[in-house]
Amino acid sequence: MNSKLVKASSALTLFVLMASVVAASAPAFALNGHGTTYGRGPQFGGGIGGATSGGAYLTYNNGLSINGASFDISQYTTTIKTQTLYVNIPSDITVKIYEHGGTQLVQHGILFLGLKGTDPQTYQTNTYIEWDKNTGASTSDPNGLFRSATVTAKYSGQFLYLTFHINPAKTLDTSHIIVRAWDLNHSNGQVIVLNAIKIAYTPQGFGHTNP
Repeated sequence: MNSKLVKASSALTLFVLMASVVAASAPAFALNGHGTTYGRGPQFGGGIGGATSGGAYLTYNNGLSINGASFDISQYTTTIKTQTLYVNIPSDITVKIYEHGGTQLVQHGILFLGLKGTDPQTYQTNTYIEWDKNTGASTSDPNGLFRSATVTAKYSGQFLYLTFHINPAKTLDTSHIIVRAWDLNHSNGQVIVLNAIKIAYTPQGFGHTNP
């Protein structure tokens, strides 16, 4: 009996370790919906599966753009070269969203900022910008990071482009960002981008006056 318990415990441990490895390199979506199938819901370039499994049919490597510089965020977690935004100078962060059932199903998108540490989670920050298809843009900014923050939505072909327009009011040390979107079925996609941005004062001669 003890031998059987040891074998079962070992098998369970091996399964958990394998699942952890797979999750680290998983495509950039997480399913949490009603009446949907594997691979459906908003995605950011990480297609998976095929017609028989109900999976996505499209992959791409430019799911994120920061002031015109494009990045591949097709994996659940990605590290990029830190992009610098400047106080009092408008910047744009754009995410490119694919939805197998059609981008008209996407209802909500949100950008979380001010995240630190080795395991960033959305509950760790209260600073975010969100877009709702019915009500438009809103922000949570208790620390006064934004002078202004808005969102525009552009539908083009198979994609929805959400652009977060940010005019920073103060500096921010290097920050991770998390992007999340969900659809009518409550299927949601999420990506974590490590070391994504920082906010600094403009260098001398840049053309804008620092406070």
